[in-house]
Amino acid sequence: MAIKAKPELSNDNILNDILAHTTKSKLDQFIREYAHDNDDFQAFFMEKFSPKPKSDSRMKPSEDYVETIQKAFIKSGIKSYSRYGNRIEDFGFDAGTVSEKLEHLLEKAHYFIRHDNREEAICIAQKLIETIPDYWDEGFDYECLVPEVYDRAIDLLEEMLNEKLSNDQVESIFSWYEKVIEDKKHEYVGQNTSLEVFEKYFVSDAVGGFDRVLRIINRRIANAGDYEQERAVLEKIYLLVENDREEDADQTIGEFLFYPEVRKIKLKRMLEENRYDQAIELLQEGIVIARKKKETGIESEWLQKLLFVYKQLNNSKKVLEITKKLFVQGTEQRTCYQSIKKITPKAEWHEMLSWILQNLSERGFYSSIELKADIFIEHQMWDDLWQLCLRRGIEFLRQYEKHLRPRYEKEILTVYLKYVQQQASITDRKAYIIVANMLNRMKSFDGGPALVGQLVNQYRQIYKRRIYMMKELDSIKL
Repeated sequence: MAIKAKPELSNDNILNDILAHTTKSKLDQFIREYAHDNDDFQAFFMEKFSPKPKSDSRMKPSEDYVETIQKAFIKSGIKSYSRYGNRIEDFGFDAGTVSEKLEHLLEKAHYFIRHDNREEAICIAQKLIETIPDYWDEGFDYECLVPEVYDRAIDLLEEMLNEKLSNDQVESIFSWYEKVIEDKKHEYVGQNTSLEVFEKYFVSDAVGGFDRVLRIINRRIANAGDYEQERAVLEKIYLLVENDREEDADQTIGEFLFYPEVRKIKLKRMLEENRYDQAIELLQEGIVIARKKKETGIESEWLQKLLFVYKQLNNSKKVLEITKKLFVQGTEQRTCYQSIKKITPKAEWHEMLSWILQNLSERGFYSSIELKADIFIEHQMWDDLWQLCLRRGIEFLRQYEKHLRPRYEKEILTVYLKYVQQQASITDRKAYIIVANMLNRMKSFDGGPALVGQLVNQYRQIYKRRIYMMKELDSIKL
């Protein structure tokens, strides 16, 4: 059979064939070497492929970045297989793979910035911010790798705004922001930043920026929940103050005075102007609101600020009254104790001390119990300290042993003996260590060496099969 002659390839087809079978590294090497020796080729190549903007007018983006981002999520889908190895479906996404691909876009944006093409860099950052919330699901990204890219896109856009973009570029970003900020999908994506960081740049650099940003914040206040609303109100107050709208700021403060952080702003102003009577009234109102809401932390904070005001006024009676309230709440009780002690007349101290001890709960914070013990030591109430240690247990007794031992040495040794007998009955290496440590401690008591020697001999007979216990007993020097 005759072999048919192959059709002759055109130069275009030959070129395509060569390019299809030539590695990127070889092409890179050829371009570098040829451009090095041929100035005309280098100039033509730079003109054709330079990332610099081709003109002052806004050009179409060099690629469809939304599609690129979509593919990063879709093509990384986690594959589900049947028991026989047949793929059933793709679901979710691989966060590591997605973040790696999206980071390439961020690097590309920096590449355009290095070559003064900020329009393209702005476009990339905006598309990342717009598109990531549509596909990201925290259920597939516990380490929040993708939101980190989202944050970095915001940071990149902020860096460009901070570098003073052209008026047209600022206006373009602001118009884009006015649209995206209304979309709820952005609420819980950012981890360390948020879209609101752009607003300060728009206020100063965009036409009508103050009024436009104020409208955005007012909408945020109207539609937000409590936490987000308080934050938005504070943003509004700072915006008004920074732009010399003091009257409007005062009106906003008065309207939202039920928020603690807003009340603090008004309080700060009153204290700076020495309007103490008004500050007292403001704080008392805050305390009432906090009690109704059962916000003990906020109530305690207002009481501490009220205490500061009365100290400024040298009102000892009120200072004592509020300090006692803070003491009962458990707020910095040791400091409160010292203050009460300093304020209370000597003739009234015995009665006050009884009140203090009654209000130091043994069921509360450990620091309260330690304070109670220290007060017993300070006032040489040894019987009370002994009973407290018995109620609190062996570790507490060991902590205060040096104070009690001169009066209760025999009783302490008895308690230690009972404890060591209990620990010796436990089959556990930690218990063996406790036994050895306690026996060494008991040796320093009157009659201790003889008792410890007796116990060691006893344990060597009873627990002789416990190898690790025997090793611990060997560490006891008799």
